[in-house]
Amino acid sequence: MNDPLPNPPESNGSPDSNRLAESDSAPVSKGTQPNNPLHGVTLKAMVEYLVDEYGWERLGERIRIDCFTYDPSINSSLKFLRKTEWARAKVERLYLDSISYDERKGKKQAEPTDVPKKTGSVWDQARRS
Repeated sequence: MNDPLPNPPESNGSPDSNRLAESDSAPVSKGTQPNNPLHGVTLKAMVEYLVDEYGWERLGERIRIDCFTYDPSINSSLKFLRKTEWARAKVERLYLDSISYDERKGKKQAEPTDVPKKTGSVWDQARRS
């Protein structure tokens, strides 16, 4: 009635045969996507970044979606974008283009200088020199 399941391949008990069986499958690290620039970035973070970068009016001009032009809010935009794949794709593309532009121009990577702040009046600074 029920066919018995085939037996798994038997090993001869040598350590080499066990190593071969283990090395056949390459270890896959879960949770890492080095080639995906959107990995770990939430849709909310993308929308907030774009609103900070462009504002609602310019964002509505760049991506013609009613949730960006008529009574815009983060929550209403997220609700629409989660339901609509084509709109989410446009937002992701604009986000990626904006991030790569910022990286090329060094806009977001401005490092603070090690110059100490000048405190006190001009006369105090002259006395310290």
